[in-house]
Amino acid sequence: MFLMIAGAGDALDPAAIVGAARDAGVRRVVLLSSIGAKTRPVAVSHEPLRRFEAALQRSGATWTILRPSAFDSNAFGWVPGVRAHRTVAAPFGDVGVPLVDPDDIAEVAAAALRGDHAGQIYELTGPARISPREQASALAAAIDTPLRFVEQTRAEAAAVWSQFMPPTIVETTLDALGQPTADEQRVSPDIERVLGRPPRPFAAWAARNAAAFRQG
Repeated sequence: MFLMIAGAGDALDPAAIVGAARDAGVRRVVLLSSIGAKTRPVAVSHEPLRRFEAALQRSGATWTILRPSAFDSNAFGWVPGVRAHRTVAAPFGDVGVPLVDPDDIAEVAAAALRGDHAGQIYELTGPARISPREQASALAAAIDTPLRFVEQTRAEAAAVWSQFMPPTIVETTLDALGQPTADEQRVSPDIERVLGRPPRPFAAWAARNAAAFRQG
């Protein structure tokens, strides 16, 4: 079973869900968690993930936990600005973290479901740190169009993100992107260890998804 709780974690009982899966005959569980479950141990936003990790580890089931960094696909949030104004607006323009391609997460999850990865906690990152300004450059190359980068203040970014994210997640995300810990900046070897190839860079994600950013 691939277990992804997304934004519903506060309303769920981890022990009951994991126990029901085990009782139904599920032999292996792969949990999609987050690097923040480790790096932000007191963040309210990541408490549901920490509870699911703990429940899974206590369950007696065969488990694997995936802790990805921030996703390359978060850049989809820039689509309206790129299409309308050829602009990317983001905070902390020159702070880099090793973003991860969601396709790489999916491939690691598939490998964990089919292979022997019992009791492993994999931290999933891209191959290098990349800043929002560098992401904008990669997107510009992918769509063959110059893009202007506008650095938002923390307050400006919070105002935009609060339209579709709970306040606790907004604040934790801003903390992680603006002042990442050493673990949040570390490039992990786990994707290559599992898949036998390096993780995909952001530029590859941008090239694959260029059509979404082009004017219609």
